[in-house]
Amino acid sequence: MKNALGRTLILFALVLNVWAQPRLADYELTSAKSELYVKEAVEIKFVAKQIDHEHIMYFFLEPKQSRDYKIVLLNKEAVELVRHDKVTTFTFLLFPLKSGYVTVDFDFTVKVASDEAVAQVFEGSRDNVKWIETINTKIALKPLALSVKALQKAVDLVGEFEIASTLDKNSIDSYESANIRYNLTGVGYNDFSLEPIDETPNATLFSSVTQHYEKATPEGYEIHRELNYALVAPNDVKVKAKAFKCYSPKRDEFYEIATKEFDIKVSPIKKSTLIDEEDYPKTENYFEQAKNIAIYLIVFLSGYFTAKYAPSEFSKKTAPYQDVREAKNAKELLFVLMRKYDKRSLQRHYETLNAIAYEKANPKEFKKIKKQILQDLA
Repeated sequence: MKNALGRTLILFALVLNVWAQPRLADYELTSAKSELYVKEAVEIKFVAKQIDHEHIMYFFLEPKQSRDYKIVLLNKEAVELVRHDKVTTFTFLLFPLKSGYVTVDFDFTVKVASDEAVAQVFEGSRDNVKWIETINTKIALKPLALSVKALQKAVDLVGEFEIASTLDKNSIDSYESANIRYNLTGVGYNDFSLEPIDETPNATLFSSVTQHYEKATPEGYEIHRELNYALVAPNDVKVKAKAFKCYSPKRDEFYEIATKEFDIKVSPIKKSTLIDEEDYPKTENYFEQAKNIAIYLIVFLSGYFTAKYAPSEFSKKTAPYQDVREAKNAKELLFVLMRKYDKRSLQRHYETLNAIAYEKANPKEFKKIKKQILQDLA
């Protein structure tokens, strides 16, 4: 209760003081240029300097949004020269989006707090640490006026830009892709759509756009974009060069940037090497797979018929897993496992035993595997 009453008295005294001293700060709103072209970058600065040195001040500036321009905050810097003498600088980046007379409006607010109010917040208990009691004063600013000229020609980009084109290889097979990369770099207006490659007859394009870098600066947005394309075609194909019209406010001139032209040679696959003439996969050697499958089938079938028509000595043993223990080599052990112990947990050993038995793998591994199998069966 006492804390609330204290804050109320401090606030009341602060109101009387602010009313008695209505001129709180000096301020200035400026732009780097007042005449410019559509989508040309311009830096705007607002500097507020405290005049009333009795209290603590905070300055807030918000631009009003409009379809006539695009504006972003670049930086806000507050410097307290001496006690109760603060200077705050706001820096904005603006692009006008229409020609003619464009006005930019801002909301400017000064928040005043007493030393006692700030001390209560930082030194009080948790119950009263809620906010700093301030007197908020909105100050009307004269709108910033800009004279915006239309460009004499239609352009794709406004600013200083370059584009680089690279092709990974100019000779491919018909089942491969030719990969083309375009790198756009520069400084200027960032809201644009750029297609460096048009649809190419008798070719299929796959694309991805990666925005590697985009940073607002007083000169405009620093931009680095990478555009990747994969091209697939059954026959030779030409990727034509493509030009983009640009305007440079810095040089006050129109210019062009262009992609490179690429001739890509496509080698068709000989149909004699294909399994399916309508689908063009690479020729593969399936001999090893067929051999392994045949081995498994032989072992499985021999075990099946042996168990059905001539029960072996393995089935007569009474000791647990004696047949596994008495297996003399990898071939016998594989036969026993697949005939009698077809457990999922043992299937991981089939490939190793098969390699020892039929592919001349290290036979020293046999004892280790048999020991592991007995552990898995236990």
